[in-house]
Amino acid sequence: MLTNLRNVLTQPVVVISLITGVLVVGAQRLGVLEPIEMKAFDQMMQRRTPLGPDPRLLIVGFSEDDIQNLKQGSPSGETLDTVLSKLERYEPKVIGLDFFRDQPVEPGHQKLLTRIKQSSRIVPICTLGAKNVKSVPPPMGVEPENAGFADIPEDGDTLIRRNLLVVKPNRKSNCQTPASFGFQLALQYLNIEPKFTAGGMQMQLRKTLFKRLETDSGGYQGIDASGFQILLNYRSQNNVAQQINFSDVLGDRFQPSWVRNRIILIGSTAPSSQDIRNTPYSNGKQDDSGKMPGITIHAHMVSQILDAASGKRPLFWFLPEWGEILWIWGWTFAGGILGWRIQHPLRLGLLGVGTLVILSFSNFVIFTYAGWIPLASPALGFIVAAVGVLGYTSFKNKQEKEKISLQIKEQNENISLLQALLREGGNSTTQTGKGFYDSSQPERLLNNRYKVTEVLGSGGFSYTYLAEDTHLPGNPMCVVKHLQPARTDDVFLDIARRLFKTEAEILDILGHHDQIPKLMAYFEENQQFYLVQEYIIGETLQEELPSGQSIPEAEVVSCLKDLLQILKFIHARGVIHRDIKPSNLIRRKQDQRMVLIDFGAVKQIQPQMQAENPTVAVGTAGYAPPEQFMGHPRLNSDIYAVGMIGIQALTGTPAKLFERESTTELAWQHFAEDTSQELAEILNKMVAFDFQKRYQSVEEVLQSLDNL
Repeated sequence: MLTNLRNVLTQPVVVISLITGVLVVGAQRLGVLEPIEMKAFDQMMQRRTPLGPDPRLLIVGFSEDDIQNLKQGSPSGETLDTVLSKLERYEPKVIGLDFFRDQPVEPGHQKLLTRIKQSSRIVPICTLGAKNVKSVPPPMGVEPENAGFADIPEDGDTLIRRNLLVVKPNRKSNCQTPASFGFQLALQYLNIEPKFTAGGMQMQLRKTLFKRLETDSGGYQGIDASGFQILLNYRSQNNVAQQINFSDVLGDRFQPSWVRNRIILIGSTAPSSQDIRNTPYSNGKQDDSGKMPGITIHAHMVSQILDAASGKRPLFWFLPEWGEILWIWGWTFAGGILGWRIQHPLRLGLLGVGTLVILSFSNFVIFTYAGWIPLASPALGFIVAAVGVLGYTSFKNKQEKEKISLQIKEQNENISLLQALLREGGNSTTQTGKGFYDSSQPERLLNNRYKVTEVLGSGGFSYTYLAEDTHLPGNPMCVVKHLQPARTDDVFLDIARRLFKTEAEILDILGHHDQIPKLMAYFEENQQFYLVQEYIIGETLQEELPSGQSIPEAEVVSCLKDLLQILKFIHARGVIHRDIKPSNLIRRKQDQRMVLIDFGAVKQIQPQMQAENPTVAVGTAGYAPPEQFMGHPRLNSDIYAVGMIGIQALTGTPAKLFERESTTELAWQHFAEDTSQELAEILNKMVAFDFQKRYQSVEEVLQSLDNL
C-alpha cells in the first residue's frame, strides 16, 4: 500500500499540481491576488438578482432640491427639529440622524438638542476617528450608549464592502459609543441585546450567530479586522428602501404608514455634500451610477442586520483555511489532469476556458447563497498546472521521441546486420525451436523469479507463458515472452542482444500508455531472451470476430477510434507496431477498452520460416500491406492493418480471404452492403494498396471518423 501511495505521489501530475498549489497559496497569502478577488466579488454583487426595498426602512434625504429650496447647505437646527417633530407624530420605532451636531447650526440648535435628549427614539452620530482624522463627539449632552458611530471601513481601493458593528473605543476618542450607527438602530428596532461568545469572535442576535470577519476571510488577506466586522451584504444598487426628501416631510407629502413602526434614516443624499461613497456597484463603471450616499449605505447595513436576525437572509460565510487549500488544490489538480490528458493546445485551450467558466459559475452560484470563496487563486492554479503539465509532458515526449528515434535507428541497423548474417549463412549454429516450459519440471523458475504456469502460445521460435512473479506479495500473474535467436554464434548473439535491449527500452517507454502492457522486466538466460509484461485479463478481438458474423457499424467505428488513439501515441514516438491483428488486441475485462500487445520488431532475431527470403519484415498475411512485406514498413502500414480489422468486423470475413480488383481496390463492400458510403470511403483509403494514396497520419483518419 505504501508503495502504491508513493507511486501516486510521485506522478508528474501530482507533483506539479502540489508545487503549483503551494505557490498559488503562497501568492494568495501574500495578498498578490486580493485585487482580483475584490474585482470578482464586485462583479458577482452587480450581477446578483437585486432584492426589493426593505419595508421596515424609510430614508429621508436632504437632497439638492432641498438645498435650493431651503437655501441651506446643511439643514439648520430648526429645520431638523421640525422634520423630527413631524415624523415622531406617527410613531416610528427609531430615528437615525446622520448629521453631525457637535457644533451648532443655527437657527434652532438648542431646540434640536433638547428634542434629541428627551426622545428615546432618536439616535445621533459621532465618529471614532483614525490616524490623522480627528474624532467627532455626539451632540452635547447625549450619552454614548444613545449614539452610534458613523465610521465605515473602506478597503484599499476605497470601496465599502464591510459592515463594522462594534468596537472598543480609544479612551482618547471623543466618541465613546461601542455600537455603530446602523447596529444601534437595528438593536432598538429589535429591542434586544447582543450576546458575545467565543472570546468575542461570535455574537448572537435572537437565534442567529454572527461570526466576526477575520483578516483572511474570503478573498481578503491581511485587512484591518479590528472590532466586530461582517461582510456587507447589499440588497440592491438603487432601491434599498423607500425614500422621500425634506421638502416632502415639511410639506406633509407622505403617508403616515410610511413612518409608523419603521426605522427612519435621516441624512444627506445630495452629491454636493461630499458624502457619496464607492461601493461594489461602482467598480468598473465610468459614471457615478454605482456610488451611494452614506445614509443609503447605513440603510443597507441596518437591513442586513435585521434580515440576519430574523432568518430572512443569511450572513456571508467563508471556507476555513484548510477548506480553501483543498479548494485551490482541487482545481489545480484538475488543471494538471486536463493538461495531462489533452495534449492538443487548441483543444486544451477550449476545454480550459470551459472549465474556468464552470469554476466562475460555481462561485457565482455559491455567492448567491451568501458564500464567498476564492476564485482567482483556483483559476490561477488551474491555468498554471495545466500549462505546467502540458509543458512537462511535451518536454518528456520530445525526450522520448529523441530517445526512441536513436533506438529505432540502432534497431534498424541491428536488424540489417542480422538479416545480412542470415543471408550469408556460413559457420553458425542454428537453433531448433524448443520452449522452456516442461511439465516434468514444474518448480523451475525463470531468472530465479518467474514460475511458468501455462503456455499461452507458441510459434516456431517464440513462446508466450503465463507466469507467477514469486518476488511480489500474492504472486501476481504476468506474461513472459520467450524469444529464441535464429543462431547461437557469438557475432549473431551480440547483435541480437543489442536489438533485444533496444526493443525492451522502446517497450518500456510505450508501456506508459494505459492501453499498452507495461514492461515489468527483461533478461537473458542461457542465450535465450525474455520479456516480462503486464498480464491483461480479457478476450482477444479474434474471439469477438467469429467468421461469418458481422458487427454493427456504430460498434466498428467506436472500435476503430479506440485503436487509432493507441496508434496516435506510438506513432507520435516514431514507432511502428508492424503486426496489428485481432489476436494482438485484447479487450480488457475491467473497462472493456482495447489493449495492443506483441510489438513485432524484436521478432527479427528469429528466422522467418514462412518466407523464402529471410529478410522479410514481420507481419501477418491479410493485415500487413505490400510495402511491409517488401521490408519497408511505414507509419501508415499500421493504419492499413486497422482498416483491415474494420472491414473484417463489418463483413464477418477473415482479412486474408479478400482479393483486389484490377484497379488494386479491395473488393469487400458486396459482403457488407448496409455499410454507409462515408465509412466505406474511409476504410478504402485506409487499406489503399499504394501507401502514398493511404491516410498519412492517424489524426487524418480520426478527423474523418469524427465527421461521420
